[in-house]
Amino acid sequence: MGPLTLKTVTEHWITLQNLLTQPSMRHLVVDLSQVNAVDSSGLVLLKTARDRCARASIGFELRAVPESFQAFFAFGGLDRAKSEKAPVPRISKGFVTRLGETVLETWDELRLMVSFVGNVTVAFVHCCFDPRRFRLREVFYYVQRSGSEAMPIVFLVSFLMGLIMAFQAAVQLRQFGANIFVADLVSLALTRELGPLMTAIILAGRSAAAFAAEIGTMKVNEEVDALTVMGFNVTEFLIMPKVTALAVSGPLLTVFANASGIFGGLVVGMLGLDLTPASFLLEVGQILTAADVLSGLAKSLVFAVLVALVGCLRGLQTEKSADSVGRMTTSAVVTSIFMIILADAVFTVLFHVFDI
Repeated sequence: MGPLTLKTVTEHWITLQNLLTQPSMRHLVVDLSQVNAVDSSGLVLLKTARDRCARASIGFELRAVPESFQAFFAFGGLDRAKSEKAPVPRISKGFVTRLGETVLETWDELRLMVSFVGNVTVAFVHCCFDPRRFRLREVFYYVQRSGSEAMPIVFLVSFLMGLIMAFQAAVQLRQFGANIFVADLVSLALTRELGPLMTAIILAGRSAAAFAAEIGTMKVNEEVDALTVMGFNVTEFLIMPKVTALAVSGPLLTVFANASGIFGGLVVGMLGLDLTPASFLLEVGQILTAADVLSGLAKSLVFAVLVALVGCLRGLQTEKSADSVGRMTTSAVVTSIFMIILADAVFTVLFHVFDI
């Protein structure tokens, strides 16, 4: 047979193919008694021939293998029969099957969220009866992370939003000599709707992602398991400080966002509509009521708590792999924004029904 090396493997492969294509072939015996050299190409040739014989139900046997090759064959896996896995038949799922799976997944997710919210509520009640359970130092830390450090981006987004709204309104109102009503439009839209909404979306992008990544990394490093083994209540120890911090930061950032947006409208009123700062602010003070401001703050409180809960829940759902942290972080942001929009729609209907 000669050497089984890169130079001769092509010739041997053609010979093997001719043998395997014969209908009468039932058993293939490869005699290696005359082989004086084998490299990786020869090893691949023999393994390929063995696998083809296995698929065609042809017997395969290596005979007179020199002792010097046996360790090399064992290292390359030639001494083991290849375990052929039976191909899994692909079953195309119908519409009803996919719909049912989606409903079941949604139901499981809903049950998990309700259970998580229940645990947080119980922990909150325990902390209220025993205030020493509140980890105030961590609450202040997360207030700084989610509140103080978010103020620049909140100011920029809200200022530009007020600026854009004022410009758009000025184009129409100027034709009727109603420049002063730009203040009404900007202040009402910001305090009732856009201020809480944009602040919550910024919190979702910053805080929900940060919470999910932090807790998810702790899950991967088994720190959460260690806390549980040591007897810590994970909900009180990890979740409560974050939820409390965002419940404080959300309304405060919303007040800051409202002021920034109104300031943007004031700049347009002064530079483009010949309004004085005093007349603009006086109009804002006359049009805004306590109900407008408080309804916006109530929204912001609910939005912030939702963002914190979703971020923490996604962090606890992280599996013990690095890519799971990334997936859960992305899911935390997407789910938070969805929950914010859903809650805002509910608030809109309730405020309309109760004429708020």
